[in-house]
Amino acid sequence: MIFYNVGMELKEKILERLLCGEVSGQQLAMKFGVSRAAVNKCVKKLRDEGYDIDAAAGRGYRLNNTDVLSAAKVRKYLNTDWQVQVLGETTSTNDDAKRAAALGKDNLAVIADRQTKGRGRLNRAFSSPSGKGLYMSAIIRPNLAFADCGKITAYVAVAAARAVETLCGKSVQIKWVNDLYMDGKKICGILTEGSMGMEGGSLEYAVVGIGINVAKNSFAPELAEIATDVETESGVKIDRCALAAKVLDGLKNAEREIKSGAFVKEYKDRSCVIGKEVTVNGDYTAAVRDIDDDCNLIIERDGKTARFFAGEVSLKIKK
Repeated sequence: MIFYNVGMELKEKILERLLCGEVSGQQLAMKFGVSRAAVNKCVKKLRDEGYDIDAAAGRGYRLNNTDVLSAAKVRKYLNTDWQVQVLGETTSTNDDAKRAAALGKDNLAVIADRQTKGRGRLNRAFSSPSGKGLYMSAIIRPNLAFADCGKITAYVAVAAARAVETLCGKSVQIKWVNDLYMDGKKICGILTEGSMGMEGGSLEYAVVGIGINVAKNSFAPELAEIATDVETESGVKIDRCALAAKVLDGLKNAEREIKSGAFVKEYKDRSCVIGKEVTVNGDYTAAVRDIDDDCNLIIERDGKTARFFAGEVSLKIKK
């Protein structure tokens, strides 16, 4: 059953109904209390936006399979309560979500087909071409103490890995602290930004940005050796709207899993750096021994161990 938001425009309502199956123009007009001309106008707008909609005499409209991003299609797959905003293009979904969070918005996901200034950790550029990836930022407000906030990115990595793996069937690993890998190459980056309450010392909100390379892509030469996409590695073309919904459903469990630590074992099991030699900040090599219960990295160098917190180091796996 689909529940229509009161403020949803007619075009979105018609799209949600088309996602359920074939329907006639007359049925749509009667359902939403509008004229056939209004229905036809909305169908034309949807086609202009890239939706493949057939119209057969005596049967009605039929929506064919399409990978066009839409809030209606994300909502179709969702099992949890989220507001969804889909943009054709934006500078950065994280910036959009942070502005909304500062205004008090909650349970909001901003998704874009393309970002012009997508970024990752340390302000590195994140390539965000149209039609190739899922670029999404979600506002969450888990009730967490400052000491637990460092685990948010680690949990989001687990939630995103679960979502990708469920839909494509291929194993996903995590490179500490925030990258998803398939067969030794990066498919996803995560950027968490937030605001702390100055008086209570607790999290006010977090914006989690997730960029997943979904469809086959021709990466720039400087990225081709380190980046890949889900379709190339798994042979499966997954629906970006279904993937967004699966990730968002997982984010609803963030507070519970972070407080209980239930996700940490999986985070460690998915690690592609434990037991490996790595280069730390391009400066020296060390052996990764473990990841602790707070998701800190434990490394060994010259017989001595050290603990690294999220954001303090960047790692490059040695070939």
